[in-house]
Amino acid sequence: MMKTHNYIFLLAFLPLTVFAQKKQTREEYINRYKDAAIYQMRTQGVPASIILAQGLLESDNGNSYLAVKANNHFGIKCHKTWTGPTVRQDDDVKNECFRKYGNPEKSYKDHSDFLRGTRRY
Repeated sequence: MMKTHNYIFLLAFLPLTVFAQKKQTREEYINRYKDAAIYQMRTQGVPASIILAQGLLESDNGNSYLAVKANNHFGIKCHKTWTGPTVRQDDDVKNECFRKYGNPEKSYKDHSDFLRGTRRY
C-alpha cells in the first residue's frame, strides 16, 4: 500500500519538476542581451549600462511574465499610439495593456526609441 502512494506522489509531482524552468540569473541575462544593448547604444546613443540595468530590474533578469510571454523587458505599456500585439497584466491598475514584441531585440529598440522620443525622459 505504501509503494502505491509513493508512485502516485511521484506521478503527480514529477512533471512539475521536469518542466519547471530554471530562472535566469543576472549574469546570464547580461551575457544574453549585452549585444542588443551595445547595438542600441551605438545606433541610438543610449548607454548600454543604462539599458541593461533597466532591463534587469524591469524584467526580473528576464524571468518576469512580460519578458517571458511578451518579450517586453522594460514594462512598456501600450499607450495611445501602439497598434501591435498586446498582453494584459495588473500593474498600477488592474488589467493594464502592455506591448508584446516578436523578440527581445524589438523590445530593446522600442525602449531606446521611447527614451529618446519622449519628453518625460
